[in-house]
Amino acid sequence: MIIDTHVHVWALDATHQPAPDARIRPPSGPCPVEWLVADMEAFGIDHCVLIQSSAFGWDNTYMVECLERYPGLFKAIGLVDPLGASNADDLRSWMTRGLSGFRLHPLYYPDDQCWVDAPAHDALWNAAAETGAILQFHLWPRHAVPLARMIARHPNVRVIVDHLGKPDVTEAPPYPSFQPVLDLARFPLVWVKIGDYQIASKQAFPWRDTIPFVAALREAFGPDRMIWGTGYAGTARLVPLEQALRYVREELPCLSRSDVERILDATPRALFGFD
Repeated sequence: MIIDTHVHVWALDATHQPAPDARIRPPSGPCPVEWLVADMEAFGIDHCVLIQSSAFGWDNTYMVECLERYPGLFKAIGLVDPLGASNADDLRSWMTRGLSGFRLHPLYYPDDQCWVDAPAHDALWNAAAETGAILQFHLWPRHAVPLARMIARHPNVRVIVDHLGKPDVTEAPPYPSFQPVLDLARFPLVWVKIGDYQIASKQAFPWRDTIPFVAALREAFGPDRMIWGTGYAGTARLVPLEQALRYVREELPCLSRSDVERILDATPRALFGFD
């Protein structure tokens, strides 16, 4: 089985519009789930985890529609407003509609607004613990320090660190700025995602300057807490799906064949509850 744990899809029509206060630019066209279904059929991908696009803010309706349209094929990660007073209740509400968790973006906010370990966020984490929601973090390595404090306060919440932990690939060993991400491995319910390799890298495919950081993550977390994702669907892809698959299957000498099988199959299947 192959499970892609990070694909953005969205509709762009009268009922699905970008959020006016979104922190990324609105898309110029749709990226419908049908494009992803076609990709999956073409490349033998069995399941995907849909990730709500930040351009559409806290309205996760399209994620729910995709889950209902293709039962069993997808799981979905939505968004809640990290600064919203009702975010804990919002989390509970969306979880009743079939979502698996929520993505939070500390790197979209100035450091003086760092809310990652704010006491006000305990309610959100308590709601995640109650509902089984996964909390997924798109962060800079420095945000892993307050994240560690929050995980220590809420050790029963499952956490995913996105996009390799956003390493600085120009940094020399032993990668001191990346160490806070590696230190999160001491918490047993933290997973790390191999993704956004083309953005982390300063090189062309196969992005060999990312390999030492994948190796460090493998050493710290092991393949039972590593997952893989691609980004977008169809013609919106930033990286051809063939390259994304080849990267994780063939271009990472730090991963054994058994490691790759677990990263693409057993680990995400268990984490997200795919049959």
